[in-house]
Amino acid sequence: MDGQDLWDQWTWKSAKELACESEPDVPIGREAHRKCRQAVVELASDIRPIRVRVQTQVDGNAFLKRWLEITNDGKSAAAIGAVYPMSGYLFAGHRLKENLPQGAESAFSVLRPLNFDPLREADFRWIPLPDGNYSYGNSKWGLPFAVVQNAVSAELFLIHFAWSGHYAFEFYNEHNPAREDARLYFRVGLAGPGPFRVLQPGETVSTPVVHIGHVLDDLDAAVQACHKYLRESVLPPMPAGRFRPVEINSWGFVGQDISENSLRAVIDTAVDVGVELFTIDAGWYGDVGSRWWERAGDWKTGSRLPNGLEPIFAYARSKGLLCGLWVDIERIGLESELRKKHPDWVVKVHGSGDGQTTLDFTNPEVVKFAEETLVGLIERYKLDVFRLDYNAEMGHSGVQSKRDGFVENNYWRHYDAIYAMYRRLRKRFPNLLLENCASGGGRNDLGMLGNFHWTQASDEWGGVRTLKILNGFSLAIPPEYGLSYVGFMSPENYRYGDTDFRFRGQMFGHLCLGGLAPSMKDFTAAHRDRVRHNVQLYKSFIRPILPTVKVYHHTPILPNTEPGEWCVWEHVTPDQNHGYAGLFRLAGSKEDYYLFRPRGLAASKIYKVIFDNSQDSIRKSGLELENDGLRVRIEQPLHSELLLFETQ
Repeated sequence: MDGQDLWDQWTWKSAKELACESEPDVPIGREAHRKCRQAVVELASDIRPIRVRVQTQVDGNAFLKRWLEITNDGKSAAAIGAVYPMSGYLFAGHRLKENLPQGAESAFSVLRPLNFDPLREADFRWIPLPDGNYSYGNSKWGLPFAVVQNAVSAELFLIHFAWSGHYAFEFYNEHNPAREDARLYFRVGLAGPGPFRVLQPGETVSTPVVHIGHVLDDLDAAVQACHKYLRESVLPPMPAGRFRPVEINSWGFVGQDISENSLRAVIDTAVDVGVELFTIDAGWYGDVGSRWWERAGDWKTGSRLPNGLEPIFAYARSKGLLCGLWVDIERIGLESELRKKHPDWVVKVHGSGDGQTTLDFTNPEVVKFAEETLVGLIERYKLDVFRLDYNAEMGHSGVQSKRDGFVENNYWRHYDAIYAMYRRLRKRFPNLLLENCASGGGRNDLGMLGNFHWTQASDEWGGVRTLKILNGFSLAIPPEYGLSYVGFMSPENYRYGDTDFRFRGQMFGHLCLGGLAPSMKDFTAAHRDRVRHNVQLYKSFIRPILPTVKVYHHTPILPNTEPGEWCVWEHVTPDQNHGYAGLFRLAGSKEDYYLFRPRGLAASKIYKVIFDNSQDSIRKSGLELENDGLRVRIEQPLHSELLLFETQ
């Protein structure tokens, strides 16, 4: 605070248990916190007039939820220069020469995103933690998620940081070679130049939340524990009676060439194959010849759609489709009328808004404009789905405002306002489905996802890379929340693999299609038949069980710029009665077969196994399948097999 590091000299004031409902961000629609318990410890600094309430919440899962409430008890403004909502000791490794597994480079390692670039999302790798300090972090791309492993004790910690700004995961490996011991400490917090928040006298602020879980088991079990916790306690449930619909996005063969005729063609092809949701993407506003990113902020139709969106949505609904609309509400285009009218609404970097394209949500007028705009669009078009996008960037250093003699980094205040706005929208429209996107797979942290029903995993559309991205994404987030496109969104879609290869990867998440064909007359029979087959299979077999499945990653680490050999996934229901597995042969495979041994089936049950390529089936016990395996032959790289399991 104010340049003083308050790591010590605290006085214990009190400790008590609170009702969980008093916690400020209870997920809307979540079942009552029957198992939830919340404790608060209050501390007062002996150095500065600052109080901290350490909030901890547990609910019977293997995770706890931690955040801080910080109060300025002084008579003048106070600046928070650094803050770590959670820090401390994780675990130790003893007698390393005796207990460290052969080949291990360190007693501790971290599973972290190795890359922070777009189109490289969820590229997780195991990194041995060196002696001393190790840290990493980013903003927008790169999930703020880590798995920390103790090679000696086989313990795992899983850490999610519910924060969309620039973050830091920091570790300290205290290794004493003389004693053959090591201890690991960590902290998770905001990163970038401070101060991060300037508090007025008497003001209290809550930090972003850290979710941390402890598992003494393998990676599959740890991921399953994480998915269970997120489904039950963090991510929003679907509204009563709603399901995640098979979606088509208008971009595909349309792009910016939006017209009533081009959108009707998308609707016709979608209905033909069993799609349930039609979403209009970027460019529906503005005039012919304008570019979508330059006119963001002017959220009204122009000469591209002179009759507005109403005729398009009416046509879609007449075909039985739900309707969704894309809005990049946090963006202000360089050529927009909004920018000309309100140049002061643009964020400022080093005192200037020149070239910046993000609206300043620390300004209450901006929040009011954004919320009223979204409410108006949702009500006017009776939207079933709102698709958010965020194609701006505030950088690692954030943006700045002068407050009480300090230059505040606006990230914290900015995202507090954004999270609160989307919470209010969910309360106002309880049946509205919300889809998250941020230039593809940015902002897939729990701060944003706590208000959205699914999210785009990447703007990468090539079948191989998206497969690897979704594989990595589902290490951190339950698979039903992950969206990636299949179909024509760019030429990349059609360069890799056949139709089944491209479809099957996306069927392990929320299925969303891009362009199927420019029009019905261009929709060839063979292609249409395979699309219909996969959509129907997804709707009838996969989607009903996807929200509850346990995920088994047979190939958890797939560097997304290397060829790879195989990508193999398995999803099984908790009762072990149903499941499915995808086997994808990649470019680096040396063998034309894969010996698949299911991990999630019950040894005592008899299963019918359907091979989707041939529609052949066999019957075997779970024990036979596990012991003997299934030798699945796939003759060519970038081809696949889908196995379906049902108890008999």
